[in-house]
Amino acid sequence: MSVAEIAAITAVVAGGITTGLIAMLHVLKPEFDPSWRMISEYSLGRRGWAMRLAFVTMAVGLAATCVALWPLGGAWTVGLAAVALGALCAAFIDADPIMTPRAQATPVGRAHTVLGGVLLAGFPPAALFAGVGAAPALGWTLAIASIVPLAGLVWFLIAAAPADGQGGSPEIRIGWPDRFCLLAYLAWVVLAATAVLSVA
Repeated sequence: MSVAEIAAITAVVAGGITTGLIAMLHVLKPEFDPSWRMISEYSLGRRGWAMRLAFVTMAVGLAATCVALWPLGGAWTVGLAAVALGALCAAFIDADPIMTPRAQATPVGRAHTVLGGVLLAGFPPAALFAGVGAAPALGWTLAIASIVPLAGLVWFLIAAAPADGQGGSPEIRIGWPDRFCLLAYLAWVVLAATAVLSVA
């Protein structure tokens, strides 16, 4: 089995674990209303370790996808490694509660926001570039599929606009687009991994 095949299998397994952990957190921490609370907030309080582990497994999945696509797309796939680094660092730096106004954000919370931004905003272009780079070997499916993560990011930005640095509230429904982005990103990772396995 080649390194690319092992990496692709790792990406699929890591994506499944990430999805399972976050689904579990929705049950274990019902106090975080998914309509307006961010996924990152699951790292706060009891059972926060599960969200940290989910960030780690997501980082592993993204990095493994980069490795799996590298023989087919070369430097075009590097963005996935950068996004993985953002996810990995966010695992160890907790977010502030969403209600915290920007002016009152802690240094740790600000760092998490930056790292989360690398993941949230960085994935759609990274997926597009990786898809374009791998297109000669895999066709244009991955590049076209990157439209879905991009649509999720646009939805998130539109939903977040009313906050304007004042912190979140139940009226600002960014929870669902945040979760859509996560699922879209993980689905793209699985699609990429299975595409690599199909030509191995």
